[in-house]
Amino acid sequence: MTSSVAISSARRGRLRRAGLVLGMVLSLVAPAAPAAMAADPSGVDCREVHTPVTFAGGSGQISGTLCVPPGGAHTVQLLVHGYSYARYYWDFPYEPETYSYVRAANSAGYATLAIDRIGDGKSTRPPGVQLTWDTAADTVNQVITALRAGDLGESFDKVALVGHSYGSVTSYLVAGRYHSVDALVVTGIAHRVNLPDLTARLIGQSPPAALDPKFADTGLDPLYVTTRAGARDLFYATANTDPRVIEIDEKLKETAGLLEIPTAAQYLLNNVSKTTNIPVLTVNADKDTFFCGPLAADCSSDEALADFERPFYGPDATVEAMVIPGGGHDVNLERTAPQAYARMLDFVDRHLGT
Repeated sequence: MTSSVAISSARRGRLRRAGLVLGMVLSLVAPAAPAAMAADPSGVDCREVHTPVTFAGGSGQISGTLCVPPGGAHTVQLLVHGYSYARYYWDFPYEPETYSYVRAANSAGYATLAIDRIGDGKSTRPPGVQLTWDTAADTVNQVITALRAGDLGESFDKVALVGHSYGSVTSYLVAGRYHSVDALVVTGIAHRVNLPDLTARLIGQSPPAALDPKFADTGLDPLYVTTRAGARDLFYATANTDPRVIEIDEKLKETAGLLEIPTAAQYLLNNVSKTTNIPVLTVNADKDTFFCGPLAADCSSDEALADFERPFYGPDATVEAMVIPGGGHDVNLERTAPQAYARMLDFVDRHLGT
């Protein structure tokens, strides 16, 4: 017999999702909110947190913003950004009703921790030679341990790992090596990549950060890179993007490690996800030529992408996918972001719950 508590919890979950969908619809027709209104007025408790970490050749900290909805949460979503970004990717300071996954997840009843990966933002910047795929995954896993232990002020029963691009390939390694998360949401990624396109359009347009005026006085060594000035549109399908978003992204852009992509490329061959046996959702857009197309994944439909990805995971994994028509690489920062949010939150609702 189902308890009244369970019924109440289910009703609350449906109400949260209904409210979230309504809010997303309204955000598409309402006047744009000014950047000064970016703070969430719903009573969510957001605070800066720092996790001590160690890694091969050094130690430091991972910094991030932990947001907990009123009344607390049992499930936290750990948000891991991509190459040359920082935590701002998940909580963009412009029209947050459309471009803040943090706000959407908090409104749905989830806690979120958006971090700066090692080498980015307010996190420790070690020598560039130490910025590798292993270091990225090892330090993210230490944050997961801290979340479960309550080291950041609250402990959480369940952890959903949510990545974008390089944050997604990092999440592949975390889930496959450490088995420390309960669900995996990866965006802007697949288990096949168009290497010529990635090399020409991204790596080829990533000079040393010290040559960029934004980072000229930071003292970063030559193994720290960033995207060439004015090249930020390489991450977007411009027909699906507000030009103001690209302008702000250019101002906020961060660095990356020159060795990060080469050391991670082994994921294409080493079956890293074969030991991942948890629910997995892949979200891609069909105009993302890095990871979709003849030399990469089949992004012709949700079903096609799920079928493409399924063989790379363990036998007990639940593999789902979403393809965003007309979208580019940065699914969180294009006009179709609310569609992605709704699917991502529905996935976590069904497999973990708040």
